[in-house]
Amino acid sequence: MRLTTAEVFDIVWDWVRSSPLYTVVPVMYPYKFPEVTPTNPLKGEFLVINTLTNVVGDTQVATVNVNIYVPDETPTVNKVKQRFPNHKRLKELTKVAYGSLQGVPASGRMFFDLSSETLISEEEIPYSLANIKVTLKKY
Repeated sequence: MRLTTAEVFDIVWDWVRSSPLYTVVPVMYPYKFPEVTPTNPLKGEFLVINTLTNVVGDTQVATVNVNIYVPDETPTVNKVKQRFPNHKRLKELTKVAYGSLQGVPASGRMFFDLSSETLISEEEIPYSLANIKVTLKKY
């Protein structure tokens, strides 16, 4: 039996909610970045989880993004405020995420794998993120 995109998402979402990653970053948003308004500004660290692909064929391959957002550091250099990714915190949280996501449950001829990780600095908001791709393969 093949899994739908929603089922794949639910497996990873539920797994993260019961993992050490959720213990250190308990704010999660499904599918998209939260709406930011003056009455709802961004605060602290948070996760955004979404699905990218779900190719169903002889081998099903589905990819889920787990994005860990961390506020940028904003030191003043030569009297000018600068913006830099908080590499130390991103590194700490990425290690927790690796440990948390390694054991995403799978059964039969199905397994999850951490397929890649990328550091991205957002231009529109003072945040950087670790984008971790979790790939499901089912034979």
